[in-house]
Amino acid sequence: MKWFKLKWLEAKIALGEFGWATKYERLCLERKATTVTAKLQIAEEVLAGGGVSIGECRSHSIYLKKHEKTKA
Repeated sequence: MKWFKLKWLEAKIALGEFGWATKYERLCLERKATTVTAKLQIAEEVLAGGGVSIGECRSHSIYLKKHEKTKA
C-alpha cells in the first residue's frame, strides 16, 4: 500500500503547484532517499509545505544540474 500511496503523491506533486517537482527531486537527492518509506515522507513534506517561490525553484534546479554533472 505504501508504494501505491507514494505513486499517488508523486502524481499530485507533478501536476500540482509550481516548483513542487523540483523541490521533491532535490530533497530526495539531498537525503539519499531510496526506500519507499523515505520518499513517502518527503512527498508528504513537500505537499504540506505549500507553494514554492521562483527563487527557491531556481535554487533547486541549480542544485539538480550540479548533481547531474558530478554524477556523470
